[in-house]
Amino acid sequence: MNLDKSSTLALDVHGGDHGPKVTVPAAVDALAESPGLRIILVGRPDEIEPLLAGVDAGLRDRLVIEATSEVITSDARPRAILRAGPEFSLYRALQLVHEGRAQSCVSAGNTVALMALGVKLLGVLPGVSRPALMSQFPNAAGTVGMLDLGANLNVDARQLAQFAFMGAEVRRAAHPERPASVGLLNVGHEDGKGHAVVREAHELLKASDLDYRGFIEGHDIFEGTVDLAVCDGFAGNLVLKSSEGLAAMLFGEFRKTLESTWRSRLGALLAKPALKAMVERLDPAKHNGAPLLGLNGVLVKSHGRSGRLATTQAILEAGQEAQHHVPDRIEAVIKKHERETAS
Repeated sequence: MNLDKSSTLALDVHGGDHGPKVTVPAAVDALAESPGLRIILVGRPDEIEPLLAGVDAGLRDRLVIEATSEVITSDARPRAILRAGPEFSLYRALQLVHEGRAQSCVSAGNTVALMALGVKLLGVLPGVSRPALMSQFPNAAGTVGMLDLGANLNVDARQLAQFAFMGAEVRRAAHPERPASVGLLNVGHEDGKGHAVVREAHELLKASDLDYRGFIEGHDIFEGTVDLAVCDGFAGNLVLKSSEGLAAMLFGEFRKTLESTWRSRLGALLAKPALKAMVERLDPAKHNGAPLLGLNGVLVKSHGRSGRLATTQAILEAGQEAQHHVPDRIEAVIKKHERETAS
């Protein structure tokens, strides 16, 4: 994913389970892949600088350290998060976007902190009711976008409709050749299924100009029925975590089966190129990076357990969002739909 325009990204190096030992090398990898990218490493210099020893001078020139001393922990309470200041790495990284020194921010910090500080420091776009987390999943047709993935556990019909408008615009930015097909996650395809909020959102989306395909079920997400699946954060997070667990279990069982006998080991050797291609396409690390849509700035959440490759992917995703001016596009599409609703 080569970013062909100049862009600066603020990276919270202390977010996630692994901290600087993963985030700093991942930043270097992202710079090597995208010549137009500059990265501000936000965190404790004494932990960052040793990890930059031996980095190519050309890449090192595109890295800047922004010193902070504190870290928001994964178990921090909302009140403590809101009291955080610029001495905290996540706060300062977002502040750099607010100040215009960076065009995007990446953190593997906890979702509550990203939501609270993202809203506080970047603000919500005009007309947007609630920001939503979106990510891409591999499926039979390639990839499917899905939101919300956990930022909003309780939503109303208007918010679900806005999630669809925002997600469709992100897909359009990445795939301008055609509009995104959209489905609303439900317990069945029939119009009368589901609770009142989902049924009301269904009517709003049917009346919109989206390529709306109606209700979808869980299996449709992975069969490639639509390009974008819309749901509340409770359902979306369940799908996300369940699919991660299922994939890990299936790959583990598959590996054990292939190693169980000499015949299966021989078969695995013969099928190695095809198996490698499949594993690479389905690798969650290749799809890491969930933008928090609806903010007045680009903020991408990396998975808390992300390794080096996954963190690099999240950085590149954020750079692409900034390059595509996603917040501006979302603001325009929300204003358009608000005008249509009011008329």
